[in-house]
Order: sequence, then C-alpha cells, then structure tokens
Amino acid sequence: MSKQKKQFLPIAIDIAEKKILIIGGGEDAYKKLKILQRSTNLIEVLAPKIINWIKNTGIVFHEKAYHKNLLKDYYLIYSCVDDPVFVQQLIQDSKAANVLLNIHDQPDFCEFVSPAIYKSNNISIAVSSNGEDVYKSIKIRNQLKDYFENYRLQKQLIAN
Repeated sequence: MSKQKKQFLPIAIDIAEKKILIIGGGEDAYKKLKILQRSTNLIEVLAPKIINWIKNTGIVFHEKAYHKNLLKDYYLIYSCVDDPVFVQQLIQDSKAANVLLNIHDQPDFCEFVSPAIYKSNNISIAVSSNGEDVYKSIKIRNQLKDYFENYRLQKQLIAN
C-alpha cells in the first residue's frame, strides 16, 4: 500500500498573537526566525546550544534540551533539527499536543509548509510548490516581486 501524496492547502493565517516555537539553534533556525519576524515577534527558540545570531535578535530563547511538555504552549512548531530519531519523536509529540509541525526541508513529515512570500503594504503574494520544489517557488516569487516593484516604479515616474 503506497502512501498518499501530501496536498497542502495554501492559506493565510493570523499569527499576530500566537506563539511560535523554533526547535534548533543553528543557521537554519536563524533563517526561519528572520522570515517569521516579518509577521510576528512572538517567536521563541529552543535548543541545547543557540548561535549568537539568534541570541542577538532580541527574541526569547531557551538554551536547554527539548521536552514534549513544552509544545502545548505554542500554535506552530518549526523544527530545524537534522536528527531522524528526534524528528520521529517530535512528530508523535506534536500530534499528541495537537500542534501543527513543520520539519525544515522535509515536507513528507510536515503538517504545513510555508510558501515563498512577497509582501508589500497590505498585499501578500504566496507561491507554493506543495513542498516539492522550494527553489522554484522562490524563483517565481522573486519574478513577481520584480514585476510589481518595477510596475510601482514606472507608475511613480509617470505620476511625476
């Protein structure tokens, strides 16, 4: 019996007052943190060792080991840990805690994926590849960004 292919629904959710946890304290966690900070500052990082880049962002961080009881306080969990045994445990724990989980660069284990986003004022454009080709999503997002920013620049030049 083959596993059914994941089908992610592109949606926009309000995370303004929702706590988000990033598990992992390295460069991948830092990159995820910087992306999430565009939408909220209620982000916390948990890892036994956390790089200074994360510590210097001003967010709350917990430099300690993971425990499943920590999950219940969060709306979304992003894991940036490259340990298959830990990932399997985290999948079980997040389901038990009823918390949505994203495993960095492993869409087959994710309950949600984050699209490539271009945001300008109140307009957001999200490009998703159903978790299958992140770089293609980013490329298309960047093309749309260039198009809209060039359009806005042309409009300003005409108005002046």
